[in-house]
Amino acid sequence: MKLGRAEIQSWLDAVAPGTGLVRLAQLAELPRLRVTQQVSRGSVAPSTASAIARGLGLNPLTELRRFEQFTNLTPATPSPDEMPAYLPTPGLLQAVVHRLNSEHTHESDLGDETYEHAAMYWFACADDGNLRAHIQQELGIAQPTLWKMLRTRLREDVSLEIARYASFPLVSALVVSGVLTGAEAGWEPECRSRWVNTVPLGQLLAVTEKRLHEVGKQVRNLETFENHLG
Repeated sequence: MKLGRAEIQSWLDAVAPGTGLVRLAQLAELPRLRVTQQVSRGSVAPSTASAIARGLGLNPLTELRRFEQFTNLTPATPSPDEMPAYLPTPGLLQAVVHRLNSEHTHESDLGDETYEHAAMYWFACADDGNLRAHIQQELGIAQPTLWKMLRTRLREDVSLEIARYASFPLVSALVVSGVLTGAEAGWEPECRSRWVNTVPLGQLLAVTEKRLHEVGKQVRNLETFENHLG
């Protein structure tokens, strides 16, 4: 899901008139080659545009909405059904310990909202058993390719389709794909800690049990791979 040369150049002329690409790369804290190649080829990643907006002191979501592909994005807090995906496993476990001890969990206890395997857990929150087939039918993405994306970086068009399918806020897709932070997406302050502190304890325990099962599979697969190499 790339931004074309004409639209990105029009945007740059509006927000940073006369600013060279090298300077924009510096402001965005991106490799100069990445920015110059993407702009010259007319294939600019949304994450590049959001980083440039950040570097210019602009709101990334507001700036992305200038582009046709993203005009329908609106600020939103994650839905309750997807909230577990934004909790790294150590933070989730800490929240369970706090609940069992009748203690309050603070946002700082939960860790980063984006972390390794977050996209996989988010996909699992959205999946009703038919999501893989839906992605293949709608976007032509084979399941092995989708699996690889979930383990590396989820392409924006794929994450947006998942959000539509699950009726999650569309802006959540750009958080999962690493284009926006939660704050930039319009998350309410402390929304994650509010969820872990108020969701029924049985539901929190069920989410944690499922997560530990998934982590266990990952660890076993890694151990099998290392033993095979070994």
